[in-house]
Formats: sequence, structure tokens, C-alpha cells
Amino acid sequence: MKYTSEHTFYQSSSLTFTPRKRRYTANLLFVEDGVVFVRLGKADIPVHSGQGFWLPFECLHALTITPNTRVHQLAISPRVTQKLPTQVGHVEVSPLLVASLCALLTSGYQPSSSAQARRLQAVALDQVSLMTPSQTLDRQTQSLADCVTRAQAGQPHANAEQHYQLQALTQLTMEDLHEYFIVRQLRAALKSGQTLTKAATNIGIAHAQAESLYARYTDTFEA
Repeated sequence: MKYTSEHTFYQSSSLTFTPRKRRYTANLLFVEDGVVFVRLGKADIPVHSGQGFWLPFECLHALTITPNTRVHQLAISPRVTQKLPTQVGHVEVSPLLVASLCALLTSGYQPSSSAQARRLQAVALDQVSLMTPSQTLDRQTQSLADCVTRAQAGQPHANAEQHYQLQALTQLTMEDLHEYFIVRQLRAALKSGQTLTKAATNIGIAHAQAESLYARYTDTFEA
């Protein structure tokens, strides 16, 4: 990384997975719209529209970014002199920080290496230094996390309220979530060298279903 911070904006019509690894940078995620699942250990922690999430230096993680989600990432170099949070977790993103991240997408702050963009990223970095990450989920996020657990197990939502809250927060259904996690499993198996037939058998789905998923998520599988 050439500078002490680097802003990246993600938006894709495809389901996107990032590799599970330790990053030497610290990273702030801000979900402008949609939902991202941060995989820490065996847990997939939801970060939905309007939420921020902090990943400190050397944090082992992977991301599942659902289709059409708009997410900002501010990667921060270990060369920074500011004291940054050392704990992983959700963070409150100030209006100033939100405005700074969104402004970095506009033509007045392009390219990202311009003097104007560097000054704005300095403002963002100052705001990050004031954050206090929390591992305690609020009621809505806990409900969404419960949906994730149930979807991964192939179970329906627990009740109507959970169903409506999932749709309100993410515009997704339990069927969508279940399919996304099946695609992730299938993709990981194929990346490890398994054939489609063996991968389907190992994760407990029919070969025809695996073929259908591959056809519909080709960009995701081949990324």
C-alpha cells in the first residue's frame, strides 16, 4: 500500500466471496445498502445497510457480499501513527465519516491518489480512531444472525416477525440465504479440486442442483 489508507467501493450484480486470510491492513467496512457477512472463525456476522464493522490488523476473515450490495472499505496501513481499535466488531459510523466515504466516489475526489482525496481520507482516518467496536449485537442484527444460522442448516425462519425483518433489512428471503451458502460450499469444494459430482455429494445436494447453481452463478464460481 503506497499511502496510509486506501478507499475501495464494491458493487456487483454477482454474489461475491473474498478469500479467508489475514490482512496486514486494518479495515473498516461500511454497508451503504444491502448486506455483507463477515466470516470470523465459524460464525458469519451480518453487517446490514447503515452499519459499520471494524477488522483490526492481522484479523483472519472472509467476506460474503450479496448481489447488488453497496459497501465501502477503508484499508489502513500499519504505518499509521493514530491509535486504532484493536477489537473486532460493529461500530457506529458518524455522519461525517459516511459523508467522507461517499464523497470519495465523486469526480471531485478522483483519482483516489489526488491531494483532495488524501485530505478526505485523513478526515476518515481521524473518525476511525474514535471508534469503539462492539461484539454485542443489537436486536435487529441478532435476529438477522439467527436467520443466517437457520439458513445454513436449511431451516425456515423461526416466525413471521423474523421473516419480515430479514426482508426489511436485506431484501432477501431465507431461500436466498440458504442458496448463497450452498454456493459458497460448492465453490470452495470446486476450488479444492473436487469434481462437480463429488462436491455435490459431499455437501449433500443432487448433481442436477449443483449444475443448476453453477449455470446461474457462473461469474461467482469462476471468480
